[in-house]
Amino acid sequence: MAIQPQIKNASAASDLLTAYESLKNADIQSADLFLERALKTDFEHPEVLFAMKCMQFWKEQLLNMPDTKNLLDRGDFLCASWKKFMVFLGHIGESFETTRYAFKRFIFGLALDQYLALPDEQKESLGAAIDLRLGRSRKATGDIETAIVHLERAVQSQRNDAAILSELADAYAMAGEARLSKALFREAFFIDPQAVEIDFLESEFILKIIENVRNLGYSGNDIAEWIPVYAEIWGVFNLKRELSTAEYNRISASARQIEIELRESPQRRSSLLPRLLNRYFWMADYLKAQGDEAGWHSVSLKIKILDQSIHALYVE
Repeated sequence: MAIQPQIKNASAASDLLTAYESLKNADIQSADLFLERALKTDFEHPEVLFAMKCMQFWKEQLLNMPDTKNLLDRGDFLCASWKKFMVFLGHIGESFETTRYAFKRFIFGLALDQYLALPDEQKESLGAAIDLRLGRSRKATGDIETAIVHLERAVQSQRNDAAILSELADAYAMAGEARLSKALFREAFFIDPQAVEIDFLESEFILKIIENVRNLGYSGNDIAEWIPVYAEIWGVFNLKRELSTAEYNRISASARQIEIELRESPQRRSSLLPRLLNRYFWMADYLKAQGDEAGWHSVSLKIKILDQSIHALYVE
């Protein structure tokens, strides 16, 4: 991804570009210097001001980084700080993609350095956990091919881990493997939407879904819960594997359990409703594939009773 700051003053634009390149090379001191120069040249330009706000955020975060020899903790601190940064961007209500990308390269590059410096025996003992961290960091720094290697290895030992599957799906999307990506995202959001860390996702189509779900008025943890529901309705999660009878029975049993929880804990409706709808979607797909029209209509009616507006979108 080429970084091209949108700024008219040639001198300020050059300093801003150099600051971004410094961040990419993990040189925050030089980046800070060139941002100060850009600010002096064009102190009213919104991208320069935005970049300075981001710089101040990260300077404060890095001051709080654990002063410890535990490299895993340091890397995890940096990744967790990225999620705080996303909240920060939401609060200030503005964003420039070139700036955000430069800081992402910087932070995840630093995190990657911590993880790579772990002793080999510790990496081996961590197994899929370290491959997830390495894959996520490699993806964020643009090394998609190596990210996929790490994440595929992690999946081999943790096949039903939603966090790993979603990161692998994201990496495949960025590698141009849209069909495989959609199938993996569908699995990940079915297994456990809350385990999918959407702040770490960066492929274009999943970010568009997140944006659209947010625009519908959902926020916080509810966004992840509703992503698979609307991705189904909008025809994005359209690559579906054939379920075995045993899998269908497990999903059906899970749906019945959620139905009970929904009746007994109505205060949890915001999270239980989308999970139940998603299970109904999977059940309906299975019944349709089996040619069980009566069964399909029965599940369709459950969807209608649960949420008429969703049902209208689902059957249109």
